[in-house]
Amino acid sequence: MTGVDDAIEYEYNPHMHVPDVAAYVERAARASERARACVDGVYDVAYGERPLNTCDIFPAGPDAPVHVFLHGGYWRGRDKADYSFMAPAFLEAGVTLVLPNYSLCPHADLATLVRETTACFHWLRDHGGDYGDMTRLTASGHSAGAHLLAMAHAPDFDAPVAPGLVRRAVLVSGLFDLAPVRHTTVNADIGLDAATAEALSPMHHLPHTDLPLALYVGGGETASWIQQSRDFHTAVSKAGSRASLEVLGDHDHYSIAEELGDARSPLGRACIEAALAS
Repeated sequence: MTGVDDAIEYEYNPHMHVPDVAAYVERAARASERARACVDGVYDVAYGERPLNTCDIFPAGPDAPVHVFLHGGYWRGRDKADYSFMAPAFLEAGVTLVLPNYSLCPHADLATLVRETTACFHWLRDHGGDYGDMTRLTASGHSAGAHLLAMAHAPDFDAPVAPGLVRRAVLVSGLFDLAPVRHTTVNADIGLDAATAEALSPMHHLPHTDLPLALYVGGGETASWIQQSRDFHTAVSKAGSRASLEVLGDHDHYSIAEELGDARSPLGRACIEAALAS
């Protein structure tokens, strides 16, 4: 591990450059509470043995395509319940939505979180048939969730998602090269050193090339955060993946996530259309 660099802290800690993060969090919580009051969900379904190895499932029917969304929070915060606001748009489109939790740092290390991501997808494959058609499985993730989704599909990781299980992936404002995280205050909880940052960076361990990838990042995010998506898009494209990249207007790191609940927005539409095309 290493010390904090103020310039890197600004670039890689959204709390430093997004005003009133608490307002975004509160707005998502209120919208999610309203959503849970008006749609049917199955809550806290266990996919593993650890306390946070659970998911909330909003079923659209046993023949419906299934979309899994992995939340962000820098691997150390947030909760699946913060994203129930996505459910109405997906259900209206006929898509089952799955919102997993995963263990949080520092109570578990980052490699464990990646393994839990794999475990969730394999549990859905083996046990989720009552909730949707698991042969039509797609996924998205925001921020740390985008990292977990990408890393779990690296064929050289010790516990990757089975090739072909996830048909398409949407990666939103992801972190793909973890080296800078070592120089932020966040690393006090994540505990990365040079070796683990390299070993757990999707930039150095690309997803298998038969997984189509759609990358999105907010135009109002920091230059370094935007460059992470640009560099990853270049790397996976050169490796032979079908990949696209779109910089969305002036969205910041939190406003872009609000689009996930709006089927008319570019990002919400991308996730739903990915599921329907699976």
